[in-house]
Amino acid sequence: MRVRGVVAAGLLGLSWFAALARPPAARPSADRAASYLGYFEVRELLSEGQNEQARARLEQVLETDPGAADLHAALARLCLKEGDVLCAEARARRAAELAPDLAEAHRVLAEIHLQRHQRAAAPGALDEALKEFAAAAAVQPGDSGTWMAWVRTLASEGRTAEAEDVARRAAAVPGLDPSAPWMVLARVLLAGEGAEAAIALLDRIDPQQRSSPALLEMLADLKGGAGDLAGQAAALEQLRRVRPDDGDAAHRLGAVRLELGDFFGALAPLQDAYAMRPGDPLVRRDLARALVRLGRGGEALPLLRRLPPVHQTPHTLLLWAQAAEQAGLPAEAAEQLETLLTKLSDADLATYGPSVRLQAARSWLRAGRTEKALALARAEKDDPAALRLVLDALDAAGRSAEADALLEARRAAAPASPAVIALLAKRAARIGGRAAGLDAALANLRRAEGKGAAAAEVATWLTAWEAPQLGASLLDAVGLSENPSPQQLRARATTLHAAGRLGEAEAAFRRLIELDPQDDAALNDLGFLLADEGRSLEEAVKMLEKAVQLRPEEPVYLDSLGWALHRAGRSSEALPLLQKAAQKAREREEPVIREHLGDVYFALGDADRAQAEWQAALAMGSAQDERLRKKLDDLRAGRGER
Repeated sequence: MRVRGVVAAGLLGLSWFAALARPPAARPSADRAASYLGYFEVRELLSEGQNEQARARLEQVLETDPGAADLHAALARLCLKEGDVLCAEARARRAAELAPDLAEAHRVLAEIHLQRHQRAAAPGALDEALKEFAAAAAVQPGDSGTWMAWVRTLASEGRTAEAEDVARRAAAVPGLDPSAPWMVLARVLLAGEGAEAAIALLDRIDPQQRSSPALLEMLADLKGGAGDLAGQAAALEQLRRVRPDDGDAAHRLGAVRLELGDFFGALAPLQDAYAMRPGDPLVRRDLARALVRLGRGGEALPLLRRLPPVHQTPHTLLLWAQAAEQAGLPAEAAEQLETLLTKLSDADLATYGPSVRLQAARSWLRAGRTEKALALARAEKDDPAALRLVLDALDAAGRSAEADALLEARRAAAPASPAVIALLAKRAARIGGRAAGLDAALANLRRAEGKGAAAAEVATWLTAWEAPQLGASLLDAVGLSENPSPQQLRARATTLHAAGRLGEAEAAFRRLIELDPQDDAALNDLGFLLADEGRSLEEAVKMLEKAVQLRPEEPVYLDSLGWALHRAGRSSEALPLLQKAAQKAREREEPVIREHLGDVYFALGDADRAQAEWQAALAMGSAQDERLRKKLDDLRAGRGER
């Protein structure tokens, strides 16, 4: 690798009258007086930009004091600046003869050789330049410019191993910034070979020399740009140790941990960032996000309420609604969701509007504002979930007769609709028990073509609406045809699983896998069933590994595999899978994933993280609320907490 033009005239990063940084060395009185006088005059001329006059004065002084090596070196630098290479080389060699320990003479010679190498590829010029850099560093090891130029030259010519060796030597020189040569080398690699080479270099550096803020910031930026969030977090953690009062580093670390789905790990740096920068709206937003993901919406609300309007984006408003729900303030949640609707573009409104409206309607219903809930739910006329919500709102308002009439009208308009039949069955079961619900479902199924397929769809709706026992009874009554479709088998398997009839569910899942060994959903569901039961764990792990192989980014599958490994006593292997599942589902409410992650943390002895994950799962409204409360109560009791 060769990076042309990286090392050019002026590459040393020195002033071109660097030799005049100190007066000439002492000599007999007359010569010494002339040299001193010339020294000050030349510096003044150079500072005024009068280069020609400065050169003439230097030549005049050197006629009377030809042994002033420092002034020969200064004239060499000035000649080089003006492009007079012959003068520069002659004066630099004379300076080196007079004072072999004069670093500036070697630096000028190094630059002359380097120019010849770059402009004309003169044979041996590069090696001569490198020798002069080595000589300059040897006589003046405390000069950082020489080391930097030496490192940059080697790296630009693709001699990375040699450049690393020189950088390591430079970093060990007392008084020099140990990070500087590594920064130079990393930047050359970044420009020539790309981020991967620069990252590899920074990862190889001794941690002691890598502890400078500049290097850690570069490493964090490069890791982040390469998508290595874990590596970025590690670099930012080091930076935080070096600069504990750096609010920006604390915020960045917290934000990266949020992206990793490590909400517990994000909390402490974000709290530190907030303490240092309480007025920063982005810090407040991200801290609120961490708190909500940990089920602590009540603590997040004050932060969100103080955000200026410009930061009240749809994403932040959704976060605000979640915080309000967790804090037991459904009316505030509904208000934020309705505000969110006004901020969506037409395209996003078409895509996300229905689900946001229904979410707002549910919040209004929980707040007892049935008319507001009805208005939003009725806007989604063809959505079965909206119809169910309208019925619930009418019942809550004491208008059950109106609800019955509405459902009957829907039945008359779509007599074969599985969702409508499921709602009729649920309503009948609520009044007359499961038998009445089953009768209602069977009576309405007579109007449907393909009774078995229709019954499977009705059972699927009933299971989704927390009535799996009724769905299972319906499937029993209709029976399974001799050659059922995969859809019927899947509905049977999931309904029976939800109803607790695990043996029958397992048989249905196995038939699905026989029909299609690549059925990732069936592999996941059966693997999870077995793992949850704690049996055939080796088979469960193999099934789930295959499901993950088929869909490696699906968080539910990652969770299932992690859970199976945990149940098999392999919690250490389970942890990264569950962490990845939480990361992939970080913007979704997946209480089961968070509960499983808490269980694994607890098994590995991290009670603090376990408690945080269980609390988050509970705040999401897990179907296993009582089980979660018992886990939390037992943990607190074991710690002596109330």
